[in-house]
Amino acid sequence: MLPILIMFAAETLARPPITGFITGYQVARNGSSIQEQVPAGENVEQWTRMITTQRFAGVATRTNADGFLQLMLDGLSAACPGARTTYRRPVGRTAQMRIDCPLNPKTGLPETFFAKAIPGSADMHVAQVAFRRVPTAKDVSWAESYLAGVTVKP
Repeated sequence: MLPILIMFAAETLARPPITGFITGYQVARNGSSIQEQVPAGENVEQWTRMITTQRFAGVATRTNADGFLQLMLDGLSAACPGARTTYRRPVGRTAQMRIDCPLNPKTGLPETFFAKAIPGSADMHVAQVAFRRVPTAKDVSWAESYLAGVTVKP
């Protein structure tokens, strides 16, 4: 008798379509991954907007979405002195936040990013939209709308 193999589809991060962006960096290793997308004509060193998606293998078994965002915040004070959290809120099993960095020491420019953490069955999925400037109201609306459409699909 032959063994029966059961394949479980890996969960994926479903995202709204974006136009005008290219993948500037992507790597997957040991179940974790990162993808950084920037507007066409820009790169991951010189960008005005960036969309980042990450998968952290096994992390959802150790913390919830809000706890994960807190870990991100804990590491931020060294990277951007004076950074402030405009909001951090759990939304069901997910959590979202906005961080404003008045002056990134590495670039000399302000940066703002919006992040959404979504736990899967074992992995933590994170989507971010970043601006290398103080975002306009239109930027904020676009970022929040984009993140609202990000979900984890089994």
